[in-house]
Amino acid sequence: MISLRLLGIIFSILLFAIIWILHFRLMRLRNLDVLVGWVLSLVLLLVSLFPDVFNNVLSFFSFERGGRGRLIGLLIFSNLFLYVLVFSALLRNNTTEQTLGQLVRELSKAEFRKRHVDAKHCPIYVVIPSYNEVENIGHVLKQIPDEVYGLPVETLVVVDGATDATEEVVDSLRHVAIMHIINRGGAAALKAGYEVALERSAEIIVTLDADGQHMPEEIPILVGPIVDGEADLVNGSRVLGRYEKDNQLRAAGVIFFNWLVSILTMTRITDCSNAFRAIRASELSKLDLRQTQFHTSELLIEALKKGLRVKEVPITIRRRLSGESKKPPSLRYAWGFTKAIISTWLR
Repeated sequence: MISLRLLGIIFSILLFAIIWILHFRLMRLRNLDVLVGWVLSLVLLLVSLFPDVFNNVLSFFSFERGGRGRLIGLLIFSNLFLYVLVFSALLRNNTTEQTLGQLVRELSKAEFRKRHVDAKHCPIYVVIPSYNEVENIGHVLKQIPDEVYGLPVETLVVVDGATDATEEVVDSLRHVAIMHIINRGGAAALKAGYEVALERSAEIIVTLDADGQHMPEEIPILVGPIVDGEADLVNGSRVLGRYEKDNQLRAAGVIFFNWLVSILTMTRITDCSNAFRAIRASELSKLDLRQTQFHTSELLIEALKKGLRVKEVPITIRRRLSGESKKPPSLRYAWGFTKAIISTWLR
């Protein structure tokens, strides 16, 4: 017991010293963080020096004085305090993530406006998030139709912190690019594209991938139901259409996640993980989009929750033209996708 108390004394002094150095020498911490840290070190020091100091408090909560009862009480209160700290840290991290995302988008939009002052109204915008797809983006852009159902089409490529020559390829093909200074994820890139398209008075926004898996010539299939007034969101479905399987585990995941989303939304969904879709621009403001990466299920669930008319149409998905997938490994992808589904459904 003496050795444990000695360890507590040493740790409390070290904690106090580390906070002091961080706050006054290396970086300035928030006053609240400093106060919490010093209170923790003081409490630990008191318990180590005077083990009975909190006996009255523990007795009030029916913990026995001394021995095992005191230890159990201290462990319970310390765990409760730890939960509060962890929850507070998660809230702060979420706030920081949102602020960083907004900052990156605003910087990219400001730079975009400077480079493209001759903005023109276009009814249909195709937004393509791209991260190091220099080998594929050119082929995709060449397949984008100039108009759909007689409506002009404009393409916005959101270069999401790429380290290759994607922007140069986009410029050479006379398309426009929005540049993220750092990589923020496919959903964050799409959000920037959405905002720019809305600034340019878009009426319909189509999204597709930059790796060549989606076929731009199928854009009319997605846009048609919106033009005809049948739907607000048209979701492309490889299950209703056809697709080339490149990973058996991911193919099984498609089936599982479709089942999960269908159960949660009480709507039959055949392809919740496909990014080839079209949405009526006026309906975007109704959706609370927070994801930075796993955006396909979020937008679909949000649309169903907010009462948008959702329709699925058959489309084709091919293997990527070249290069490697930017998606995380299968298990980590499955975990992230599951969290996105549950968190979107719960809010």
